[in-house]
Amino acid sequence: MEVLSKRLNPINSGTQRPQSTRSYSDFITKDWMPVVLPTLKYATQKHYRYILDIHLLPTFGSIRLTDIKRECVQSFLAAKLNSGLAWKTVKHIRSVFGRTLATAEDWGYINQNPVSKTELPRRPRNLSPRHVLQPHQVHLLTKELSEPSRSIALLLVLTGLRIGELLALRWKAVDLTAGTLRVIETVYDGHFDTPKTDRSARLIPLGAEAVALLKRLSQDQVNANSLVFATRAGGPLSRHNLLRRHLKPACKKLELGGITWHSLRHSHATMLDATGAPLGTVQALLGHSSSEITREIYLHAIPDDQRKAVAGVEALVFGLKRTQVAGASQSGA
Repeated sequence: MEVLSKRLNPINSGTQRPQSTRSYSDFITKDWMPVVLPTLKYATQKHYRYILDIHLLPTFGSIRLTDIKRECVQSFLAAKLNSGLAWKTVKHIRSVFGRTLATAEDWGYINQNPVSKTELPRRPRNLSPRHVLQPHQVHLLTKELSEPSRSIALLLVLTGLRIGELLALRWKAVDLTAGTLRVIETVYDGHFDTPKTDRSARLIPLGAEAVALLKRLSQDQVNANSLVFATRAGGPLSRHNLLRRHLKPACKKLELGGITWHSLRHSHATMLDATGAPLGTVQALLGHSSSEITREIYLHAIPDDQRKAVAGVEALVFGLKRTQVAGASQSGA
């Protein structure tokens, strides 16, 4: 009777709405992609299209919106993780699925968004550490790289910029006298856009080495709107080509596995932490919207610092013990 009462309540109260017969594919291709997708950043659009084309539409495309239930979504996410996909990829799939169905709910095609009622599968333990460079490895890598990758890699380590932010950097955003640069753009696959988040638009202080490097690069520049790193035609460099042709071969030669442009940003964060920079300072420099992102993802202990920390604990324990023993012996004598 209780279940029946819940079913009848919307009908008796006059809030019952006719159920849509549209399929997920019909809604996505005719409504969501033409109307909602263009409002997103270019890189996000590309990511959403990939998730929809590879994962969501093949599975749910022919199913009616009203027939997509929480149980089938939960099973779908679990199956994706069990198929070998990374947990983070499954998280992205759930995010895209939830956002599209949230629009369907807002537009009245479904009464509730079933994805919002699902839980992500349990995250497997990641036993492999993130790849970051220690200071001496930065020197080895920059010696091995040719220009412009050498300067790009060094600036990423010294500033913590995202690769898209550095490749979109123009001379008008660089103040060599004040020793600062301002992040006002990012670029992805040749498409310029605003920074990733509001916090990503930030002012970065430059050290003496970074200023000297930029001064050398600025000698041939006369146009403030010119990119700091550009093709001969004046366009933005391709991060993918630079990675494939320069960074990866150099890292392979030096046996530095798993290093990408983003690893250099992680290296900057780790070194900030090693110097004792407060969490809030690291968050501001990296342009994170949340300190949790900074703490959980970007701060990695440098092995040398770990050894020094352990040695420090032993010095406190055993050093203090020996002092006490010596003191007791002297007083007894």
